[in-house]
Amino acid sequence: MRIGFCPVLFLFFLGSETMLQEELSNLYKLQEMQNRFELLKQRLKNHPESKDLYRLKKDADEMETRLQEKNKRIHILEKELHQMERIIDDSYSSIKQVDQRIYSGQVTTVKELKILEEKRKTAHLKVEEYEEKALMIMEELDYLKTSLPQEVELANQKKAQYKEKQLKIKQEIDKIKTELDLLQIQLQQLEASISPELLEKFYKIKRFKRNPVALISDGKCSGCMVEVSVMVALEAKQYKTIVCCENCGRILV
Repeated sequence: MRIGFCPVLFLFFLGSETMLQEELSNLYKLQEMQNRFELLKQRLKNHPESKDLYRLKKDADEMETRLQEKNKRIHILEKELHQMERIIDDSYSSIKQVDQRIYSGQVTTVKELKILEEKRKTAHLKVEEYEEKALMIMEELDYLKTSLPQEVELANQKKAQYKEKQLKIKQEIDKIKTELDLLQIQLQQLEASISPELLEKFYKIKRFKRNPVALISDGKCSGCMVEVSVMVALEAKQYKTIVCCENCGRILV
């Protein structure tokens, strides 16, 4: 039966069982650490809670926009109400002046009396019209001002949720960056503890397979899940040479 040796490295490690075992252990650690490094990089690039943060920001901005529009509407209505109240006051003043003229005893002709009565009628109609408009404005103002405090509270809550989530994500990102920096140093240290020949073999396999190193678990290669022969498994445990999976070519440890 042919054993799955990696012939390029056979002579180099023959008779160096302890050193080989340590290097293979470090090689597996290197692989796991690289996987962790890549996982953290992806998490940093696409944080799982970034969509929630975007949604909270969007909701908070929309609420703030609605509040601004509502406050603007209140300001416009208050200005319109003030103008209407002034028109109503002016109309009442005009009616009062007309009445004073009519009942002053100074009106001597029917024509003048009709003109004054028409003027008073017009003024009354204007008062009715603008009082109705003013009432509608006051009702809308009452509704807006009544609902405003609750909307302000909801908007503040949404802002607080956004800031809380933003802070949480920032802390997690800072933590990830710190771990990445530490991993970078540890990766360099691990690579330095492994022979150039073994590293070359590792990265050569890595060009085609994500994990170049595989464990023997339940008699199978953890990389391809194909059963490993007894002789291959025995050779791998003896650490006399590099042993590779006969099926997928991964380095077995």
